Amino acid sequence: MPIIFSDEDLMYLDKEQDNQLRSIRHAIDTIKAKGEASFCRKCGHMMQYFTVGNAKLLQCIFCGNRIAEIIENK
Repeated sequence: MPIIFSDEDLMYLDKEQDNQLRSIRHAIDTIKAKGEASFCRKCGHMMQYFTVGNAKLLQCIFCGNRIAEIIENK
């Protein structure tokens, strides 16, 4: 399940935590907009990827779930 912060959640935090969570949310939104993000189907966390030959290997850092995708040559 993905972690979602609403503006109501952020209103109960101190200023330092508020700035940290806003910067995290901004960084995730930027990655999503580029279309480069893949999210784990088990836990919803962002997956880290490695390219090996013509395969893209995705691994969730949180739960360890792994997926392999073939990269199509255009």
